[in-house]
Amino acid sequence: MMENRNINYLKEISSFISSFRKQDIDKNTMNHAAITLADTYATAFSGIKTQAFITAFKNAEHLFGRGDYDVWGMDFKSSLLGSVFYNSLAISSTDFDDGHRKAVGHPASALAAVAIILGRENKAELIDILKSVIVGYEVATRFSLSRMPESINSYSSGRWAAFGTVATAAYLMEMETNDIVQALSNAFVLSPHMLGGSSDVSTGSMSKEGVAWAVQSGLQSAMFAKSGFSGPYYFLEESNEFIMEKLIEGIGDSYLINSNYFKPYACCRWLHPAINALQNIIEKNKFSAKDISKVKVYSFSRLKDLISQTYPTNVIMAQFHLPYALAIMIVNGECGPGYFHEFYLENEDIKQIIDKIEIIEDDKYTNIFPAQLASKVEIEVAGNKLIEEKMSAPWDYGNHPSKEEIKNKFHKQTSNYEHIDWNWFFNF
Repeated sequence: MMENRNINYLKEISSFISSFRKQDIDKNTMNHAAITLADTYATAFSGIKTQAFITAFKNAEHLFGRGDYDVWGMDFKSSLLGSVFYNSLAISSTDFDDGHRKAVGHPASALAAVAIILGRENKAELIDILKSVIVGYEVATRFSLSRMPESINSYSSGRWAAFGTVATAAYLMEMETNDIVQALSNAFVLSPHMLGGSSDVSTGSMSKEGVAWAVQSGLQSAMFAKSGFSGPYYFLEESNEFIMEKLIEGIGDSYLINSNYFKPYACCRWLHPAINALQNIIEKNKFSAKDISKVKVYSFSRLKDLISQTYPTNVIMAQFHLPYALAIMIVNGECGPGYFHEFYLENEDIKQIIDKIEIIEDDKYTNIFPAQLASKVEIEVAGNKLIEEKMSAPWDYGNHPSKEEIKNKFHKQTSNYEHIDWNWFFNF
């Protein structure tokens, strides 16, 4: 009988969201949320330069119309839905946004636009905008983390990001528990399903991880639910996808946003240990690109799955293409978003370096993946072998970048926009 089903797990996490306004958040968590929001926001200003964003934005007025809501970095205002969609698309288009190991993805990219745009519409104080990010991050990461490993057919963030969007929106709209139950239910059934394996990224798909579509679905689900729109609220029991105890285990004891990671390189996190090892070799030794005869990278097997062609043919493909990322580090001395551009894909110096790079699967690193992201880089220069091993990615939890380092990253992306204020994020 339907009335005997247990929906306590969904109600409990919904109650956590609805009561979060009364929760006192410690200063360190608030400060870290501010850093995370600032870092994510700045990424949008790199994202608007990507071909994915430019292509999608051609349809902005036709699909979403003009309105009163900002599309960051653009001389165009859209509807509420258009604003959060395009701002989220800009953030996720670069692969320069933060992430979380337990989520295996990017929670903040699904929260930043809703938190800022909807927060400003509701005239929320900055402290409440930041709290909406904290609760959204918690819920998004928990829904991803609580999935049964054998049922996971996609690691794309869009598969679960709408749950976090619901939580952020529900906080800002002061929704009641029962309405949040319905919002989360609709977010589950209406979210983008995404493809399994690596086909959604290795091909260079501009839809990428589906974050912007999940944000759109999550915001609609929250707003509809507040107006009485019901969803399939037994989805936790019927989907066989979640370990329900894990969804609420220890909830409220600490906050998952504190254990996120940031990105110094504008590409897939799995690539970062190898890039960092290469950067260390370059900084310790003096040589030019033409001196290199061979580059070998020993790493976990899944890294090779992201490489579908010798040379990436579009920018999204390049963000998941380790040889390309290593080549631009060697040729240009950095791996920022500006080098993930169509112009550099055809650069002969970069292609020549790619030809010298070999990716080698190593059981040593495969056996510790995904608990550790590890790689060893070996460069042959004038008969010498220069070797560096990295057992973790840089700017990770436990080794977070300094506030000053994130500030420098922020200003590199927003320097052409005089009205952007780093300090705004910390006035709480």
